[in-house]
Amino acid sequence: EDDTILVSRDIGCHGATIFATREGIEFESELKSDCASLYPVVKKLIDEGVKITALRDATRGGVAAVLNEWAKQSDVCIEVDEQSIPISQEVYGMCEMLGFEATALANEGTFVLAIKKEDEQKALEILKEFNQNATTIAKVTSTHKHKVILNSSYGTQRFLDTPTGELLPRIC
Repeated sequence: EDDTILVSRDIGCHGATIFATREGIEFESELKSDCASLYPVVKKLIDEGVKITALRDATRGGVAAVLNEWAKQSDVCIEVDEQSIPISQEVYGMCEMLGFEATALANEGTFVLAIKKEDEQKALEILKEFNQNATTIAKVTSTHKHKVILNSSYGTQRFLDTPTGELLPRIC
């Protein structure tokens, strides 16, 4: 339970872009898919000796799906600092407008990384070489095993569930 969880960049860009395109929503913005190879950044993390507990791309079901699968499979609780989740203004706006949860949106070039706390600074330095929005979003605890908790800036907590239904049909 000394693991910390990082995300490699801002989330939801791919899902929001696909949805905007599909629905014909015109944005005057820089919104575009995060589609990119994860190999260079993952290779550098490994080459620099970062002790990786788990690493997964956040495609279907987004970050929420990854965190829930890890919590269930690893018999732990994952506590997310909601304010720390990097979401661009464009993706945030789309979510507000359409009632989506950014953590459930698909990603193509974004991964979630669980590492030992002592490697946090080294991992962040490497991740930020590739994307400045990389950041720590959560910690592993034993508060509510098999659950993901969102801690809000207001001091409240709620469970972040696995996305259900077809927010986005399978596109890849």
